[in-house]
Amino acid sequence: MMKKKIVLFVAGSALLLSACGSAATPSAATEPAAAIESSAAETAAASQEAGSAAPGTESAAPESESSPSGGETSEFKEVAPDADGRISNGFFSITMPKDLKGTYTALCNDSDIEIYDKACRDAGFGGFVFGACITDDYSKYGGMRKKIGELTGKDGKFYHVLISEPSDVQWDYTKIDEMPATYKALMDQQDNVIGTLTADEGGSYTAGAGTKGADIYGDLVKDMIEKIRNAKDSNELETEDLSPVYYAMTQGANPRDPMKDIGAAYVDINLDGVDDMLVGDISSREIYDIYTSVNGKPAHVASGHWRDYYKVYNSFVSEYTLEGAGITTIYETSLLPNSTELFSQYAVRLDETDEKNPKYYESYDVEADEWEEVDKEEYDFRLSLIEEDSSSIVYDLTPLGEM
Repeated sequence: MMKKKIVLFVAGSALLLSACGSAATPSAATEPAAAIESSAAETAAASQEAGSAAPGTESAAPESESSPSGGETSEFKEVAPDADGRISNGFFSITMPKDLKGTYTALCNDSDIEIYDKACRDAGFGGFVFGACITDDYSKYGGMRKKIGELTGKDGKFYHVLISEPSDVQWDYTKIDEMPATYKALMDQQDNVIGTLTADEGGSYTAGAGTKGADIYGDLVKDMIEKIRNAKDSNELETEDLSPVYYAMTQGANPRDPMKDIGAAYVDINLDGVDDMLVGDISSREIYDIYTSVNGKPAHVASGHWRDYYKVYNSFVSEYTLEGAGITTIYETSLLPNSTELFSQYAVRLDETDEKNPKYYESYDVEADEWEEVDKEEYDFRLSLIEEDSSSIVYDLTPLGEM
């Protein structure tokens, strides 16, 4: 019988959730996602019993969060939109649709503008729908906050602009399947409202700045292509933190051209709003090099080869390792925001050393090398979770010779 263990951390909840403002601060937002059969209603109920502040409420706001200017964040205050629906915190502004007037509450401080469903918030159920904030700290995005651009304030300082979203249910948790119409109307307008974001007088905002792979990795790709073309052996590539596959594939009875058969893709695999880069085999989609952005600069995460490669499913990075005759281990990991660390989730292992009696294992503590033998049904279930390719993350590897 399948064991009902915690299987996957939801990327948005498992990663960094220290807030720009109040929206991401409640205890429920910093815990791993519940087990497969746990309900959000149970989580919310437990939070209330423990006396936790409702997500998105003023009481949940941190007392000493960093402000854009490096001091302490000013208190959140309710701000009424002007006649055109414009809401400003003094650094930037957004504009709400006029037909939604009266259905929301806007809270602002020096770094944040947060939009709440008024009825939900007044009823004590949080009501947080979305928000925008600015920060000069690279570590502040990831989890439920994504970078969407960059802003230079009227003070001349540089800021990341982030969009924030709730990590749990923000209306009556006893009616989890009944999203209020007003909440849905606000949520449906999120992209349009964020699209109106502008810097206040004296500042400038560039949507998408600091998030696009071509801008972050463009020079790196040119350098990588040159090194692959001129490599005299595999060792030369390995010393440059590149997979030896790119040279090895050109050798033997059936040589292949890495400029045609190896490709790169810019894709946000850790859901922090900033593109990462994958390099791998176009036909098999085996990934041999992974890059990310750390403090705004390209950084190498990992290299692989034919017996130790990576694949990306549902924003998770899976490492496939052929450890010997008949033994295959698959490690499920998450790439942490603004980091080269692949955070271990769990792993499965198939041992076919004895072809007539294969053995199956799973591990939730890979570092300690602790493995538990399971039956085939359990193994197949875990493997299906790893290889389920239903993510909204879609990417194509562009041949290196065309980049």
